[in-house]
Amino acid sequence: MKNRQIVGGILALIAAAMGIIGHIVLFLQWYRIGMSAESAEPGCEILLKYIHPVMADFGLLAGVLFAVSAYGFFSGRNWAFFLTTIGLVLALLGSWFVNVPYMAAGLPPVYFPLFWPYLLLYFLFLRLIGKISWQQTLFALFTGMAYIFCWMNGVSSTSRIITHGDPIFTLVQRLHWVAMIGWAVVTIAVIHKPREWVRVTSLVAATTELVVGIPLAAVTAQQLGRFSLFALAPLASLGLLIVLVLPKAWDYVAPAGQ
Repeated sequence: MKNRQIVGGILALIAAAMGIIGHIVLFLQWYRIGMSAESAEPGCEILLKYIHPVMADFGLLAGVLFAVSAYGFFSGRNWAFFLTTIGLVLALLGSWFVNVPYMAAGLPPVYFPLFWPYLLLYFLFLRLIGKISWQQTLFALFTGMAYIFCWMNGVSSTSRIITHGDPIFTLVQRLHWVAMIGWAVVTIAVIHKPREWVRVTSLVAATTELVVGIPLAAVTAQQLGRFSLFALAPLASLGLLIVLVLPKAWDYVAPAGQ
């Protein structure tokens, strides 16, 4: 147990340094470049100008949480691992989303050098430090993906409201946030206490995203004449919904007694 706490503290310090130093350096180097790039799709310039700082906030806050959790690990506090999981949820979103508008604008995905190490740290923290089962670890990974995709739909719908004003974006924009919050709560809760309320929250988040995501994906795919990235959130939610309603599937994710 003592060795796990020491290793957890070291990993948390590494994650903290990545989040704080990495986001400061990347933001200062690439923010103005992103704002001045020609966007491949309408609304990308809004994302690069206004959402990029928000993602930096998430990344820096994650770094702070990791630093505090490192103290918790080294001093043997019970809350250290819980704080780490919150940091991971923020860090993975903060290092993923900005890559999408950057690539759409013909720029390199400069935050992937943070995202992939954070993904590795996710598995190390859950499996090595938290001793979380593989089924919970993988289920939380997929709910985390749904959380990120719902965030993408909410933010992108907001930018399209500003640039296009199409009624479909105004109709669905707010409920993407509802689905996103639901998946964020599930991602953290399924790691620690996968009770029945977590399953119900998953069902609500999945169904909400399907209701608003499917029409949005269909309309935007027709407008673009190709696969729409707005389809990622409803596809992820559909896959998770199928798993949740299968007989005994939830019992496998959350064995009796947890």
